[in-house]
Amino acid sequence: MDKRLLESFLAVYRAGSLVEAAERLNISQSALSRRITEFQNRLGLALFEPSGRGMAATSDAHDLLPLASAALEGIAKLEAAARANSEQPAVHITVAATAHTIETVVAPGIAGFVRSKPNIRIGVIEANGVEIENLVLSGDAAMGITGRPRYDTGLVDHQIVRLDILAASPKPFSAGERRNGIDLRVLCERDLLVLDRGYQSRLTLDAALRLLSLSPSIRHEGGSGTVILALARAGLGTAVIPATTRTDLHTAKIIANGVVLGMDLAAIWDPALRWRAEVEQFAEALRTSLAPRNHARRR
Repeated sequence: MDKRLLESFLAVYRAGSLVEAAERLNISQSALSRRITEFQNRLGLALFEPSGRGMAATSDAHDLLPLASAALEGIAKLEAAARANSEQPAVHITVAATAHTIETVVAPGIAGFVRSKPNIRIGVIEANGVEIENLVLSGDAAMGITGRPRYDTGLVDHQIVRLDILAASPKPFSAGERRNGIDLRVLCERDLLVLDRGYQSRLTLDAALRLLSLSPSIRHEGGSGTVILALARAGLGTAVIPATTRTDLHTAKIIANGVVLGMDLAAIWDPALRWRAEVEQFAEALRTSLAPRNHARRR
């Protein structure tokens, strides 16, 4: 199967428009239309149908999506193996993530990785929420790091770490809370210092609060983990932070309905990405570097 046909199918599927997909692929709309027609003819399937000014995927297209993604991933692996047997080219990987994730996850892992891979350079783009996936889909970022990868984009996702969400206070927690965690209902009896809704940890906290019908007193809501920790240290309340945030305060896991409150942080990338193997290596390096840090928390 022609790699260009697979790439064209994925581009139209994601964009829902020939015009936008052609822009992403940097080809003319007519050339893209010919590729889609050829792809459909080869398969004997109707993959798209007109919908307003765009193109709607058919049920056959939905079924084909994971197969096309896997095929492109296999092609990328073959290309990476071929490159490994030749002189290593210069590779630039741009990572899209929130400012907090860049600070606590990406930046600490860059130095060791580039020392072992001197031909690779890492850049970053600060973004929030759906912006991260859009940057990857548009090709402006080679990798995104997000707490909520969508299933319908055709992107590859690779779990980096399971992050607990912690309560942080200058006063020690009880022995039971240090050992088993603090119940969310008990935590809500305190004044809370929380990150804003640009952070996945805050969205996870909000979901648990809604589930338990809890309305805590939020003393401060902000965009900086450093600030809410400073306010906690000053005695204004208990901070709620993801486990990657470094602090000298006492911490305890948060328990909601008997489950440790947390979130999965994943790396995402396009399976058709030229430097897919290098991106996967960086994602694995981040996962490895975070493993000991996620278990070495002060209680």
